Amino acid sequence: MSRGQQVVTVTGTLSADPVIRAPQAGGLVAELTIPVSEFFTDRAGERQEHTEWMRIKLFGRQAEVAQQYLAKGRLVSVKGRQHTETWQQDGETRYSTWIYADVRNGLTLYGDREHARTASAHQGRAVQRSAPDFPPDERGLNDFEF
Repeated sequence: MSRGQQVVTVTGTLSADPVIRAPQAGGLVAELTIPVSEFFTDRAGERQEHTEWMRIKLFGRQAEVAQQYLAKGRLVSVKGRQHTETWQQDGETRYSTWIYADVRNGLTLYGDREHARTASAHQGRAVQRSAPDFPPDERGLNDFEF
């Protein structure tokens, strides 16, 4: 049996508001989806786009942070491991692949930084915020790691 190690890092904007669940065992679970696109030129010379929809689960304190601060369009970075969940439904085995965020430093939230968001003057329209701003921490930074 192989004893490998996996680390998956996904950075992107949330495609929807987090789905927050409270399992019977207690605590909270937050489910996020981040689309990640790649562009390439096919054999016919046509430019193509392929998008993978990364499904992410956050647990405990990270789920609480997601519930409080995350919303559709928020830029986040998640570090964790891939996990395939298995269950039975109508006599068939079903599978769903998720990225489980690391308990420590598995979630990074980005505030209003120029490198993370194009300024409204460059977009030709006003910036519409869908989530509250992050309060600066004691060092005055806008990035939080949970």
